[in-house]
Amino acid sequence: MPQYGIKPSRRWTRALGVFLAIGVAIGSIALLLVTQEPKKAMSSPVPAKAAVVPQIAEAKSEAEILFRGKSFSMLKRHVNIPYAAEITKINVVAGQFVEKDYELAEFKLDRQSTMHIQKMLYPETVLGLKRNQSDRKIGIEKLREGTLPIKKLQLERLEKEISNLKELSSKGMAFDEALKNKDRQIQAAKKEVFEITETIRQQELDLAKTNEDLKFYEERRRRDLELLEWQMGRSYSDSTIPINVGYLKATIPGTIIWQAPELHVKAELPAGFHAMMLSPLNQMGIRCKVHELDIVRLRLGERGSAVFDAIPDKTFSCTISRIPWVSRNPALEVPADYDLECELQVPDGRIKDGLTCNVKVTVTQ
Repeated sequence: MPQYGIKPSRRWTRALGVFLAIGVAIGSIALLLVTQEPKKAMSSPVPAKAAVVPQIAEAKSEAEILFRGKSFSMLKRHVNIPYAAEITKINVVAGQFVEKDYELAEFKLDRQSTMHIQKMLYPETVLGLKRNQSDRKIGIEKLREGTLPIKKLQLERLEKEISNLKELSSKGMAFDEALKNKDRQIQAAKKEVFEITETIRQQELDLAKTNEDLKFYEERRRRDLELLEWQMGRSYSDSTIPINVGYLKATIPGTIIWQAPELHVKAELPAGFHAMMLSPLNQMGIRCKVHELDIVRLRLGERGSAVFDAIPDKTFSCTISRIPWVSRNPALEVPADYDLECELQVPDGRIKDGLTCNVKVTVTQ
């Protein structure tokens, strides 16, 4: 039986296969061209030099370091009550500026503190040495001006009598026993004169030793009195002021930045009570918490700026004044933080102790 259309069918099949093979080849070539990386061109010497310039500029660029801080008074003076006392007068309030030696408050010592002050003003050792000094001077004067001249006169009289007896004895008018008796009296009188002379010499040595001791203890009393007058804020040479009255005075010119809540008139306070705190507001600083990665990039004397949260409308200039070498948290488990200090260049009277702020320092990388 004859078959029709077999040869044409085979031809079409072969043609279709050829077209598919050509399409796959073209697609592979196109995919290869798309995915292949472009060939890098060789850099010429001129572009290489041009590429170094941006790197140098980047090495000399500046960076800003930001950290938080709090203001603090760089100089503070504590005012303490030296002895247990009762407050009788307060002359200042917090925030008031005072000059040096200004009378801040007045107090009156209690009974026990007053007795202690009396012992310091009139020490028993000094009083005893002064009595001893006076007694020795009187005793020496009595011996030198009274007893010794009398004994010398008695000795001279005895020597004159024995001279007369010797003259009578040479003429056979006196007994030898009388001469011997008179000679014994003369020897006894000489012994008395010698003993009195030695007593005077020993008394003078003891007086010199007493004078040295008295000088030492009086010098110590003078130093104790100077300290007492400084603590009490008064002079004890003024007899019009009772010895139990004292004053708290400003040791430096500054502002009263703190008063104890217990400080009131008629309040009884213990010895060493911290009553007030003084500080010159023209010496203000900022204490900042700085991370270890930033602390190594900072240097003393570098300038920065600070903006306080309570005074956002003004920027204050500051200078790094202290960089610590010991961290706040030396534990190995956490990064180290440091307490950096900056000094404000032009402090403002509005800046109080403890105000928070942002500090910005520009450093060269």
